[in-house]
Amino acid sequence: MIRDNSKPSILEANSFYLFIGIILLTLGSYAQIKGIYTGLLITEYIIILAPTIFFLKMRGYSLKKVLRLNKISLKQALIIPIIVVFSYPIGVFFNYLMMIILNLFGKINPNPIPIPENGQEMIIGLIVVALSAGICEEIMFRGFIMKAYEKKGIKAGIMYSALLFGVFHFNIQNLLGPMFLGVLFGYIVYRTDSIFSSMIAHTTNNAFALILGMLITKINIDPEMAADVAVASGAILDTATMIIGAIGIGFIAVVCGVIVYFLLRLLPKGENIQQEDTNASFQENVSIVSFIPLFIVFLIFIYTIYVAFTM
Repeated sequence: MIRDNSKPSILEANSFYLFIGIILLTLGSYAQIKGIYTGLLITEYIIILAPTIFFLKMRGYSLKKVLRLNKISLKQALIIPIIVVFSYPIGVFFNYLMMIILNLFGKINPNPIPIPENGQEMIIGLIVVALSAGICEEIMFRGFIMKAYEKKGIKAGIMYSALLFGVFHFNIQNLLGPMFLGVLFGYIVYRTDSIFSSMIAHTTNNAFALILGMLITKINIDPEMAADVAVASGAILDTATMIIGAIGIGFIAVVCGVIVYFLLRLLPKGENIQQEDTNASFQENVSIVSFIPLFIVFLIFIYTIYVAFTM
């Protein structure tokens, strides 16, 4: 019998992460090749959400405690989307830094997620890419994995879950941005003591990306006239042009970062957060064996990078 049904072990979380990662790269990739939207729905609900819920229930963990299925206030629900919108340029900036490095090797690939071209495609995109990902991925990462790593402390829970969230995309182009968002989402969950807050945040981020992508497409901006759009489309630019673009995006990111900082301070705390704060410094020693599954995942991630650069 599990003595603490609120925190899964780190070994359980890492082993589950390895298992889901392998299924994602095999069955998930195959499903998405056959049909991107259908494949994404299969990935989110059948490969990510269902196994996460099943595993936690099978192991006897409390879904309410592990996943923080606590209500959020109206004020929290209204502030979170604003925080995410101002955080978007920061995530773009981090991904852009990686793009500059990859551009030196001429290996920038277009975004695999299609940009909506009309209202019908936008509705489908909002349901599949924004809402579904916002629900399913948050259950796994800011729910299961973050809660497990909180045995090493609150900060460790946020940072480790963010790192694993970034790697889970198995795309080095889209690594730093998701890691930043993972930290942001993790802090929002901890601050509000509710998984619903990160679901709102994740959904808002993906929806904003879809809407922005559609607007840029409608305006018909020439990729050579806007470095960030060129990168998103897979165009290869000279390093000087990209550095200039990075300076501009970086300036916007810094300004938005200041705004985000103050908005996070305005975000009301959850009802039970004061009690959790008293245990925030507690850390549990974890055997190195618990991290073997992660070592395997990182090897797989490195292999995917190798394949991408040699194809």
